[in-house]
Formats: sequence, structure tokens, C-alpha cells
Amino acid sequence: MSERTSEQVDGVSPAYGDDRRPATLIWATRLIGLLVVFSGVVVLLVVLRHDDLLRSWAEGNPSARKILHTEGLEALKHPGEFDIKPPHFVAPALTLWAVVAALLGVLTVFLRNGFEWARIMMTILLLVTAVASVGGIMTGPPALFIVLTLVAIVIGIAAIVSMWLPATTRFLHPDRARELARLRDAGR
Repeated sequence: MSERTSEQVDGVSPAYGDDRRPATLIWATRLIGLLVVFSGVVVLLVVLRHDDLLRSWAEGNPSARKILHTEGLEALKHPGEFDIKPPHFVAPALTLWAVVAALLGVLTVFLRNGFEWARIMMTILLLVTAVASVGGIMTGPPALFIVLTLVAIVIGIAAIVSMWLPATTRFLHPDRARELARLRDAGR
């Protein structure tokens, strides 16, 4: 087993251009991938459970609830004679998922290659997405979607935490890590 030198910081040797990524960064990228896949499954459920979402929305809207109880769900799907416009669920969910997934994919490539700005942008994107998700929960969707949204938020928070752990920061700032190691060694 080789002895760890002061130049090596969590398996990264910044002075020699070693590009081995720390476990925290690997976990962050895995969590991002998991979040994209998990969110894709949620979007698929939005497509498959569209009627449940529409019914849940109608129960929270007095005008829509009246139509739902008197005319049925089909009347809400085609409200031509009623003065009500139900929200669309599928198109916005698909569009939002595709855009966020693409952004996270591109930003992950930059993060893995040591670009600090990618970590900042991913953090902002994940936080904004989490806030929007909480807003979605507040509309009163079925319990399944509330649970899935909370799981997605937890995965996103775990990815953010992993991106901001010290080993990831040392990977993104190898000169600073080398300087801190030099100062630590000088103090011994």
C-alpha cells in the first residue's frame, strides 16, 4: 500500500494533474443520474395517471368539483360547454423533465471535468426545481405524487450536499488544496 503524501488530497494529486475524481463527486453524479431517471418515472406516472391528477385538481376547485360530480370526469376532459379550463399535466411535465434532464446532463459533464461554475449552476437548478416541486405539492395532487415528489427532493438535496463536500471542493480547486496541504505540513 502506498503512503499518502501531502500532495494527495482524497486520492487526487492536484500537483501532478491526476484526474481521479473523489468519491463525493462520483456519488453526486450518480445521484444526479438517479434523480433524472426517477423523475422520468414520475413523468411516466403523470401520463398514466392523468385522470387521477385531473380528479384531484377538480376536487380542490369548486366549479370543477360541481362538474365532476354532476357530469363526470369526461366532461372535465372536454369542457366545451362549461366555463372552465382544466390544467394540462402531461405536456408541461414532459417538457420540464426534458429541459432539466438535458441541463443536468451537460452540467454534470462540466462538473466531472472540474468546472466550479457547473457546481454552482447545478445547485441553483436543483434548488429552483425543489421549490417548484413544493409548489406542485401544494396544489393537492394524489398522495402517490406527493410521496414521489418528496423522494425526488431528498435525492436532489443529497446530490447538492455531495457536490459541496470538502473532497469535491478540493477536486475543483486543486491549487488551493495543494496550498492548504503545504501550510499544514509547514505547521508540523
